[in-house]
Amino acid sequence: MNIVNLFGNKSKVTEPEYYLAIEIHESLIKTALWEVVGTEPSVISYGSYESWADEESLINGVDASLEQAVKMIDSEPRKVIFGLPDSWIEDGKIHPTKIHLLGNLIKELGLSPIGMVPINSAIAHYMKKLEGIPPTAILLEIYNTKVVVSVIEKGDVSASEEAARSGDIAQDVEEGLTVIGKEKLPARFILTNGGALEEEEQRITSHPWQERLPFQNMPKVEVLPIEFSIKAVALTGGSEAVQYLSGENTSTRNEETLSSPQEESNIYVPQSPPTSINELGFSYEESEAPLSVEKSISEPLPPMISDSPEFAIVQEEDSIPVEKVSPPAPKMSFSVPKLPKIPKLSFPKFSNLKYPYLYLLIIPLIFVLGFVGYLFLGEAIVTIYFNPQKITSQIDIAISEIPVSGTPTLIATKKTISGVAREQIETTGEATVGEHATGMITIANKSTSSISVKAGAVIESENGKYSYTITDQVTIASKSADLIAGTETYGKATGVKVKAVKIGADYNLPKNSTFSVDNYSMSVAYAVSDSDFSGGTSRAVRAVSKADQDKLFQLASEKIKSDTQSSTNAQNPGFKSLILSDLKFTKKVFDKDVGEEAAILNLDLEGSLETLVYSEDSLFQLISEQLASQIPSGSEIFQGNTSINLEEPVIAGNYYQAKVNVETSLFPTIDEVKYKSFIKGKPSSSIRPIFSTIEGFDHLSVKIYPPIPLFTKLLPYSKIKFEMLAN
Repeated sequence: MNIVNLFGNKSKVTEPEYYLAIEIHESLIKTALWEVVGTEPSVISYGSYESWADEESLINGVDASLEQAVKMIDSEPRKVIFGLPDSWIEDGKIHPTKIHLLGNLIKELGLSPIGMVPINSAIAHYMKKLEGIPPTAILLEIYNTKVVVSVIEKGDVSASEEAARSGDIAQDVEEGLTVIGKEKLPARFILTNGGALEEEEQRITSHPWQERLPFQNMPKVEVLPIEFSIKAVALTGGSEAVQYLSGENTSTRNEETLSSPQEESNIYVPQSPPTSINELGFSYEESEAPLSVEKSISEPLPPMISDSPEFAIVQEEDSIPVEKVSPPAPKMSFSVPKLPKIPKLSFPKFSNLKYPYLYLLIIPLIFVLGFVGYLFLGEAIVTIYFNPQKITSQIDIAISEIPVSGTPTLIATKKTISGVAREQIETTGEATVGEHATGMITIANKSTSSISVKAGAVIESENGKYSYTITDQVTIASKSADLIAGTETYGKATGVKVKAVKIGADYNLPKNSTFSVDNYSMSVAYAVSDSDFSGGTSRAVRAVSKADQDKLFQLASEKIKSDTQSSTNAQNPGFKSLILSDLKFTKKVFDKDVGEEAAILNLDLEGSLETLVYSEDSLFQLISEQLASQIPSGSEIFQGNTSINLEEPVIAGNYYQAKVNVETSLFPTIDEVKYKSFIKGKPSSSIRPIFSTIEGFDHLSVKIYPPIPLFTKLLPYSKIKFEMLAN
């Protein structure tokens, strides 16, 4: 029994028109299904990620990926936006070396291209939309054999270079940036093209970029989610396509542009429409009927519209008169379940039949054989909607590497996991910086003995507000007396250098200012400035605060903890880790101290955690056993609709104890074999009463493949599947 969307909508609505997005890398395929909601494109689902190496594997890979993307809808969308590597597009067209490859892909899968966009440009445009400002960064598209280095400046790709992969991804990127030759590089790396780029991220983070290339700051490294690029292709291309899909034409857009100021963009509108599909860059290989395909290809095509020099949309124009000779409709194998191929039948002409009346028997025979084939080869999906009963509970369990007697035990393995985080934030503190005032003074000695003043001794202004230190040691002679003239002369030392204790212009005192000297009273010694003091300045700047360091430390610690869970899931799918201890740090280095001037604060943090690693399936099985007494006969629970919250464990001897909070729904147990026997071959409109006796039953719906008139009013005999949904 297949449990799907537990909150499915039971009302039926008209299915909207859907569109496709296909992203093709050098060895990777991504797809998406999207629609237009109001005036904006919206991604509905993503296809599987497939690899390819040649034309056949490309066609099969796109087909398989699209089959996953469109499995939730019944229609067969054909209109598609392509996301392609920058090297595949030349002057707004498909590069000549890729025409044959893409042309055969379009033909084989029956696709109708409405536009194309370079992948790096799509990512740049989508990041601008998400961040609110045009991004400036270095985009790295990482493949198995090469890395594409693109410099994005204010939302536009200004330069791009390919570098072959070696054993050191950072060295490869450095080579690409060296060839690009920018005088100044943005301090931000963005990695894309895969789900497991941890090793590449670490290598690029630890590379000495500032020593090798013109980076003003140590660059920050980010890894985009694997679905980011295909989402960017769908939404960036889709936002342009919305103009065409909604019926707005190019001339209208140009008139609006002239009539009101708009954001600067590069809209490409050819002077005349392309005369063939080859002019746009798409081309088909001739089929078994070369005349029909050639005529179809040679039909005039409408103009292209683009929101950047790299993006093109094919716009349909009904007013162009053409003679339409359509090629045979290509197959679309990705939108509905694959069914056995029906052999082609050819009928003899009446003139060649010995007994023409026998030909009339063939039609009823084909009808009978088709009906029998449908009964045994057709497929039906019966979706049963319920109003399930809810169960909530809290269960005490033990967590240990071996079972604990008398206590339900979750078997787990104790592991020490190390993590590294390199984070940065903008500073919020303030500091005053500047220069100390300096000047020269004369010290007078009124005493009858000489005075020695050491370097570093303090002099203070008369009001006591401003203090200065003496730069060099100085000795001042005693005063002398002229007995004949009856006068006294103070001993003095001139040209003594002093420096203000604090910074600021307030310490620039004028000439002839008076000061006390060290610990001497003014009656013993005093000083006078020889000239105006100068050089004192001060200004307020952004600086590191203690709160900044605490915030960054918390951010980096949480990053290591979340990476611990991600690492466990990546190495052991279906397993989770439960943190037992605080981080034990082996490295904690801030690049700036508290109070130091800085706009950005960086932290390198390394540490380890004690964790318990357990299986999610094992935990659900344990919970199911503990809830067995609360589950009535004829009901069951499923892991997909059960919420399990494991609280922080505590030590209990040689094992751990924890509380588990559980919320789940009860579904009735259905004997599928029995119900199949009840409904096979019966009209689909008459089976509701058979299921109405089931506990919590609300309503049901039936889908039958293939949809054949008359036949599909009856359920097939063998291929019947059941799905259970919650209202």
